[in-house]
Amino acid sequence: MIYLIIIIAFLVLSYCYDYQNYQKGRNTWWLIMLILLICVAGFRYKMGSDSVRYENEYNQLPTFTSLNVRDFINSRYAPLYVVLCAICRSITREFVLLQIVVAIFVNTVFFRFLYRNTHKIFIAGFFYFVFLYLMLNMQVLREAIAVSFFLLGWKAFAKNKWLVYYAYVTVAFLFHVSSILLFLLPLIKLRWIREMFIFGKRSWIIVPLMLALSFGIKFFLFDFVQAIAMTESMSERAQTYAEDDLGGATMNIFGTLGWLVRSICYPLISLYYLKRMGADRNPYFRQIEMMCMLSIYFGELAVGVTILNRYLNYFMVFQFLIMSYFMYTRSFDILRFKLRLRFVGWMMLLVPLLGVVFYIDYNAKVNRSGNLKSYDMYYPYSNQFDKEVAPNRRRAINYSRRIR
Repeated sequence: MIYLIIIIAFLVLSYCYDYQNYQKGRNTWWLIMLILLICVAGFRYKMGSDSVRYENEYNQLPTFTSLNVRDFINSRYAPLYVVLCAICRSITREFVLLQIVVAIFVNTVFFRFLYRNTHKIFIAGFFYFVFLYLMLNMQVLREAIAVSFFLLGWKAFAKNKWLVYYAYVTVAFLFHVSSILLFLLPLIKLRWIREMFIFGKRSWIIVPLMLALSFGIKFFLFDFVQAIAMTESMSERAQTYAEDDLGGATMNIFGTLGWLVRSICYPLISLYYLKRMGADRNPYFRQIEMMCMLSIYFGELAVGVTILNRYLNYFMVFQFLIMSYFMYTRSFDILRFKLRLRFVGWMMLLVPLLGVVFYIDYNAKVNRSGNLKSYDMYYPYSNQFDKEVAPNRRRAINYSRRIR
């Protein structure tokens, strides 16, 4: 029920403030939604397989006063996550404190980023909640912190302030090794590379080529990752994904088409119309456009190699910005017909996207028999006050432990 309340709240507020352009109370409601999302994530109980694993291992980590060099050497976790846990454990041994700290930091950074980069904040917040919120706040906590530091460094990236950008990226890397890619990200600003990330005629060639490439990569990706793995934990993680269903293209034709709709079609359509309306004359829009195209490419590569969808955690937020820029456009052309949509019409256009997200993200099989679904990890909601865990969630958690 709490999830439905949040979804309805975002849509109602989007109607008032994004569609109707009311201003009174706008910032207050944005703050209220931020607090609500922090509380839901911070006070959850036994939700998310990765988060539960972090909780089970939490008391094996040192406190801040007992922290020493061996703790960093022997831990499979990145150094700053060990430090964060050590600080929290020095205050209390209850994992809920770490949950609250992460929820405050991650959601505050995302809400700040959206507020500063789009005027249609509530529809962008809606996209964040539907696509990324549960994953970042109830699963990949360490990576969520790394993603947040990347967003904090985004302004420096956009302004080519490389020392500041690399400072943020270094902190991100010290929380999660996946952010190593961010060190190479400035390369897309090189002139001969940049053109690949600007939406245009060549995009209609690059997009299908990237999709074909995704199926080729899956045959050698894991051996390659293990060969270059800089840490034992990184190598073990690659092997885990290689052996698990997540490692390859396990989706059928309907799943593949659904994934393309989820990760590619809507932002591409938005970019197409925004470019026709001249949005690319704004230099800052070009920066957002490049990140959106990067996200689209990773979405395509993830069709063949699902492990690559973790990089959507870093870049999909730029899709939210692009879609929010296009949302509620008063009129646009389709096959020479001028289409004018009211709010209900825009919501109807989002229905296929929401259906696909539920099918791909939340209705996906957790085990091979399919009697456990991804949504079992999140629904029904469990909190720290009654500490009730649904039977299917217990089974999903136990299954997750066995495959890791």
